Amino acid sequence: MVSKRHIFLLLALFLFFYKSYAISYDNADSKINIETLSEKGLDSILKVQKIKDSVERADLIKINETLLSNHTSDSIAVTKTLAILYSENKNSDKASEHIKKYIKDTQDLSILNDHVFSDIKGTEVYSKLTKEYKPHFNFLSLIHALTGIIGVFIVIILFAKRNLDKTSVLLIGSFILFHSFFMLHISLFMSNYNLMFPHSFYISTPFSFLYGPLLYFYFKRVVENYKISIKDAVHLIPTVLLVLWLMPYYGLSATEKFNLLLDNTESVHLGRKVLVVIKSLSLCLYAIAIYLVYRNKKKNIKDSNSEIKSRALWERSIMIIFVCYAFAYLLHGAIVVRLVDYLPFDYLKSVFMIAMIIYMALMSGLRPEIIMNANGNTFGLSNLPIKYEKSNLTESYSTELKDKLVDLLTHQKVYKNNSISLETLSEMLGTTRHNTSQVINEHFDMSFYDLINQYRILEAVDIFDEDQKRNLNIIEVAYEVGYNNKVTFNKAFKKHMNQTPSTYIRSLRLA
Repeated sequence: MVSKRHIFLLLALFLFFYKSYAISYDNADSKINIETLSEKGLDSILKVQKIKDSVERADLIKINETLLSNHTSDSIAVTKTLAILYSENKNSDKASEHIKKYIKDTQDLSILNDHVFSDIKGTEVYSKLTKEYKPHFNFLSLIHALTGIIGVFIVIILFAKRNLDKTSVLLIGSFILFHSFFMLHISLFMSNYNLMFPHSFYISTPFSFLYGPLLYFYFKRVVENYKISIKDAVHLIPTVLLVLWLMPYYGLSATEKFNLLLDNTESVHLGRKVLVVIKSLSLCLYAIAIYLVYRNKKKNIKDSNSEIKSRALWERSIMIIFVCYAFAYLLHGAIVVRLVDYLPFDYLKSVFMIAMIIYMALMSGLRPEIIMNANGNTFGLSNLPIKYEKSNLTESYSTELKDKLVDLLTHQKVYKNNSISLETLSEMLGTTRHNTSQVINEHFDMSFYDLINQYRILEAVDIFDEDQKRNLNIIEVAYEVGYNNKVTFNKAFKKHMNQTPSTYIRSLRLA
């Protein structure tokens, strides 16, 4: 006996097969009219997309494009679907376009590793897309990363060392550390890993205007024992202004920073161009200032003391590398604003930057006493000669006397007095003969007569260099700088310059 329950079951089966037949018939004999579909109809079609055999791929693309334009569904899911459909259709341009949009909307870079894009992976468009967005290390990015890591490691060691001048350590250590962060940031940018860490946006930029001042004051410290004062804070003004300009960017969300990293609009590029140009000019100005500090101390003296030679070599080397780096960055600025159109020049800044950091890092770790006391000063009174072990001369008083002595020699030029002696110099300093001798030994690593002779020879070299007509008499120059006779002058000149005055003058004429 047939019950009502059986009747309802038969009716349900009949309706199910009827609807299935109707749908398959419509799809087989007619095209879907996308334009006449309502929003409700589009949602129904979206469900049918799962049955790929029932709708052609071209129709699926049209449906999803309509969904995307009408905002009737999840735009992110539709964008990814379109990227896959265009890839299956071997349309690499359209697939790449939707992959870009998906990445921008989701910050999901893993889509580039999806196997569903195997149909277009060999195309030029897709290869360019993966190179632009996919995180990957290349040779240059690895070199920058390793240099940055080495720099940070050496700075840690440097800060851990004792018995070094704290001001010098702070200046050169900060210079190496900030540049190391900059190198690591460049590595992230070159390898596209900055897209995985969007909060790295502008992370090293605040240091841009500190590189020049840090190295400049380091040079003044080790060459002149310069004491930094509050008035020197004026050099921080550009950095303060830069930080104020960057503050709104640091307050952005990760998504906003990610989109800025991908933003190629002219307004964004303009801000970066201005920053690069100002940084280039800053580096060049401080490079000139550093050269002048180096030149004024006349570190080209070839002293027989090996330690002084090492210190002079360090100063000369780092000055030359920094000047070259500043020039290379100026070229980089010219390329950015399109005054120069030769991209290989852009690699020069990286070459000199890496050379500078590696050289500084190695010297900081291997010979910290050289780079912290490059003018022969010994900051601190450790390792005193035996004859000064019982001296009552304090470190602060020793430094004070040394400053007075430098002033007497560089500004008052007391060495020009041919009767200058340790006693008369002590009277000028207002201290004892013993204290004066100790100060010269500790801070200049030489005897009284060697110190006076060095300044006299430096003065003579300046006179020879400035004599354009080359008609000065050697004995006249000897008298001018404080010598009583030509023989003593020639002997001292050869000791410091490794050549006689006559030979030096001839070399100037040939130049």
